[in-house]
Formats: sequence, structure tokens, C-alpha cells
Amino acid sequence: MSPLRFAFILPLLSATAFAADFKKDIQPILEKNCYECHSEKAKKKKAGFVFDNLEVFKLDIADNDVAQIRPGKPAESHFLEIMVSNGKNHMPPDEQLSTSDIKKITEWISEGASFDKDAPKMAPVAAKKSLPPIMSWTNSEGKTIKAGFVRLEGENVVLRMPLNAAEVPYPLAKLSEASQKLARDCAAP
Repeated sequence: MSPLRFAFILPLLSATAFAADFKKDIQPILEKNCYECHSEKAKKKKAGFVFDNLEVFKLDIADNDVAQIRPGKPAESHFLEIMVSNGKNHMPPDEQLSTSDIKKITEWISEGASFDKDAPKMAPVAAKKSLPPIMSWTNSEGKTIKAGFVRLEGENVVLRMPLNAAEVPYPLAKLSEASQKLARDCAAP
């Protein structure tokens, strides 16, 4: 799924009556597509992620800049970002999740990323602007940088790197004119 398609899914979800249930809707997706590399049962914890032990998995869910899943904020959740990106760090590595599966995971995160179906659901957080999680930026030397837009900060654009979700300030002056304009457009209300 392209990042552009991801940008269109978020607004559509708020109009649905779908309520994601972790055990019924999300866990089967993870079991089918992720447990081979990210489960205690398979004795694999690639990149430190485990999805079949909920006590460990919940440590990756928080509303801070280092969490993989930001409850109520699917567009800021690296977990979802790598599932919809087309980059080399895309997961699962050899296939795309279905649009239906992406929709369920997006809704689950939007509602608070809870493992308990009876937990109160979060109201969707209205985004200032719907931006794709991964964008292409071109520097003044013509090299492409794949990263998400975070914010403008002085003379820098702060980009979120897809591999580790690190926020990296990059000088606007070192970007091509088109990418400088893109950064300003992304920051505009």
C-alpha cells in the first residue's frame, strides 16, 4: 500500500462504525503475518519486538516519541508506518497486508490500542493535516531521503526516519527547492 493510499484511509475510518477488538481482529493478523519473526513461541524477537506476549508488547505502546504505537495517533505510529511503506524496512518483508487488515490496525490504534475489548475507546484525534508517514525528500545534491515530516524548527525540517523512528533535524538550505517547498507546505495549517 502506498503512503498516499494510507493518507486516504485515515479520514474514512472516522465514518465507519467498526470497532477493532484486539483478540478477534488484530491478534489473528499479527499471528499470520508477524509471529514467525516476532514471537516467544517461535523464539524470535527480531528488532526486540514480541507480539504474542502482551506484557512485553504493551511496552511498545505509549504516547511519546519513542513508542512504536501511539494510542489515538495512527499517523504517528511507527508500527503502522512500516506496514504501509514501500521501503526496504517494510513489514511483513515479503508481502503487503490487505487494505482490510491495515484498516483494522489503524482503527485499533485510533481507538487507543487496547488489548481489552471493554476498555473505553478514544475519540479519534483530529489531525491538523493528513500527511503520508513516509515522503520523498531530495537534497541539493539530488539524493533522495525517505522520511516522514515532523515539523519545521528554525532553519531545519525535522524528519522521522522509518527504520528507528528517530527525529532528525535537516537543514532546509540543504534540500532542493521542491523539497523546501514541500516542508513549508507540510508545516502550513
